[in-house]
Amino acid sequence: MKLIYSSIFFIFMCMQVQAQDWVQVASLPNAFNSTHHSFGFAIDGTGYIVSGGSNLGLREDFYSYNPVTDTWTELDAFPGFARGFAIGDTWDGKAYFGFGTDGISNLNDLWVFDPTDMSWTELASCPCIGRTHPAMIAQNGKVFVGMGGSAQGNLNDWWEYDIATDTWSEKEDLPSPPRHHPFQFGIGDMIYTGFGHGNNFISNEWFRYDPIGETWTQMATLPAEGRVAGTQFSHNGIGYILSGDGSDHFSMATGEFWAYDPVEDAWEELPAHPGTSRWAPASFVIDGEVYLINGDTYLGGGQYAYVPEVYKFALEGNVNTNDFVEDKAIFQAFPNPFTDALNLKWDAQLNAETAEVRVFDINNRLVLKNMKLSSSLDLSNLPNGLLRVEVIDGENQFFQMVVKH
Repeated sequence: MKLIYSSIFFIFMCMQVQAQDWVQVASLPNAFNSTHHSFGFAIDGTGYIVSGGSNLGLREDFYSYNPVTDTWTELDAFPGFARGFAIGDTWDGKAYFGFGTDGISNLNDLWVFDPTDMSWTELASCPCIGRTHPAMIAQNGKVFVGMGGSAQGNLNDWWEYDIATDTWSEKEDLPSPPRHHPFQFGIGDMIYTGFGHGNNFISNEWFRYDPIGETWTQMATLPAEGRVAGTQFSHNGIGYILSGDGSDHFSMATGEFWAYDPVEDAWEELPAHPGTSRWAPASFVIDGEVYLINGDTYLGGGQYAYVPEVYKFALEGNVNTNDFVEDKAIFQAFPNPFTDALNLKWDAQLNAETAEVRVFDINNRLVLKNMKLSSSLDLSNLPNGLLRVEVIDGENQFFQMVVKH
């Protein structure tokens, strides 16, 4: 039993370490592997990417991605105008996409993609100014669109599209200067957006919009330089912003990756993707892994180079455990194995007022977090199997492997 347990522990630790790495996967076919401002999305375990700018001009191409076979398949082209600087999001098993430019005019159209019959359908256009790279968030039966660049300059207006009635209504403006290419995502009942490029500034401000109260609230500022033209998404109640240009609109030294916790109103930096940051990449999330797709990197002198590479990163259990130690004299979890409740004890090096406990399962998923250190931990709702219990108190970081049966 000890040998089997040790083997499982080794596998668990390998998975834990591996989760810290960005892993390169298949690039898109040559005709579409040098794009920026494409829309990436995932529905039911399949990834998709559509449209965008490229070295061959604006695109209408549409591809799907199979994560099991790591292959891309070309689909029927998007039936709207070929375009760049467009935007999209998903809700209730469908993707909503539109705006951007066709190279002549800024657009205000909206389309929906239904994967059940692989169809695109045009919806009511926004009765607003056509625009490039606005914010768009599909959430709770609505699609919210605002900000962006236009022939009249940067915008800070805000619009709501009702999916059920196919109608638009204008809402309260963002309470901050106009800007284009912000970051955005929805979590629960709330919409979050901010950053972006305004007149003579690139912002690191962050805002929450309440669709029910139709009110804006300024939230915690990103504890880093302002940024523009990256990619973003939410997953399991946490929002993420990834890559983009920095406050000087040049590529940042690393592909910065940040997580936003709406409950704590706090930001946490995650492992950067390989290379410098990318301007206008696409992304989607499949089975707890984010895929970063294409984009450009700035070379200076007004020159950008395409990055025709795709990487993936496991979102669950993405905390580096190299600094964690197992020392039962300082932290111990017992009995082991246990059934429902796990007892904890610790010495004076750990402070119960400041220490936190988190638990990972054998698949390296974070199943419990932000628990205060206490003498008993109720894990009755977790499935049986091997668990890693971690306690963090500043620089003091300890763990123990336990078995629930």
